[in-house]
Amino acid sequence: IPKKYFSKRLSDHSITNKKNTILYKKIDLSKASQIKNLFQQLKKKLSSIDILINCAGIQHVSSVENFSEKMWEKVMSINLSSSFYTSKYAIPLMKKNKWGRIINIASTHGLVASVNKSGYVASKHGMIGLTKTIALETATLPITCNAICPGWVDTPLVSKQINQRVKKNKSSRKKEEFNLLKEKQPNLSFIKGKDVAALAYFLCSEEANDITGSTINIDGGWTSQ
Repeated sequence: IPKKYFSKRLSDHSITNKKNTILYKKIDLSKASQIKNLFQQLKKKLSSIDILINCAGIQHVSSVENFSEKMWEKVMSINLSSSFYTSKYAIPLMKKNKWGRIINIASTHGLVASVNKSGYVASKHGMIGLTKTIALETATLPITCNAICPGWVDTPLVSKQINQRVKKNKSSRKKEEFNLLKEKQPNLSFIKGKDVAALAYFLCSEEANDITGSTINIDGGWTSQ
């Protein structure tokens, strides 16, 4: 997407060329009603929905006893419930089109846990359960549902955690990046976003027709420990 459109990312807009139209809609994924409304709009604009990629998530670091009820509900609604609702409304359109791909971007924390991340860990474990259930419910149809579990990816969410470590430990960013990777990710390197996208692209291909209900790690060896 041309850089000139980036400034519009906080408002609804569309980008059209000779071949494609990209629609951008800003909604609050913690609100089920807004998700439903979005799909009602999409049904009017699109003849079908072929691919759904659920890639929303927030993090909150706190012990269970100090985790606020409000924040718990927010993490669950954005990280897990939003994927349920988008899938709920997309599946009928995929059935109508007789083809579909649902890809849930979970996390290594959907397979293992870390202290003080109960909300994130629980929601991502739940996303994997949702993935398997949808896969079973659509198993006899040309629709697949899979989960990708990245380790530490160089994203704003991870960057925020590194900044917190720098402040807490009064250390350098470079040192805290290394320490973060050393604790969990044996290859000592951040996963590239483009590599996660490449895996998603493959799962949308015809070669992945028989891959469904799978949880695929891309974590630098994290879950091999």
